[in-house]
Parts: sequence; C-alpha cells; structure tokens
Amino acid sequence: MNKMSVEPERIPAPDRATKQLLWDRMISSKQTVSSYVVMLDGGSLETLELTAAQAEGFECLTCKTQHTTESGAFQPVGRIPSVGTVFQCLKCAGGAR
Repeated sequence: MNKMSVEPERIPAPDRATKQLLWDRMISSKQTVSSYVVMLDGGSLETLELTAAQAEGFECLTCKTQHTTESGAFQPVGRIPSVGTVFQCLKCAGGAR
C-alpha cells in the first residue's frame, strides 16, 4: 500500500531570469494610457494622461523609468485615490511634468 503525502510539494522559487521575465510582462501589460486625477503632494488636483504602470507607481510620472526596489532613486509626489501612490525619479523630481 502506497502512502500519499498530505503535504504539498514545494515549488522552487523562480530564478532571477524568470523574475525579470515576469516583471517585464507585467509592465508591458500596463501600458494602456488613461486619464487619472492625481492629488499632488502640494494639495492640487491635476488630471494627467498616464499609463497604468505610472498610475500604480511602477514607473516615473515623467520619463517612465521603472520604479523597482533596486532603483531606490524615486520619491512619492502624489496619490491617485483607490489606485495608489505615484512617483517621480529623482532626475525628474525638480522638472516640469
């Protein structure tokens, strides 16, 4: 009689290349542009044309550089209610939108 294990089989963590592939696919799926009302840190509301990746905080509002945990050179500049925080890279943070 064979005993079946009741413990789930462990799934290995994805390697670096697989993680990058999944990240790239996620970012490419969020390139549709829509209008979003952004509450900027200064208190003003602006309607901006953003990709979903920008609106969800994955890309800089200005240059679309990807915001990752490794990049670190981003600062929050506002919020989109019910969507999340929006960011600019430090290079763009002082420039015009």
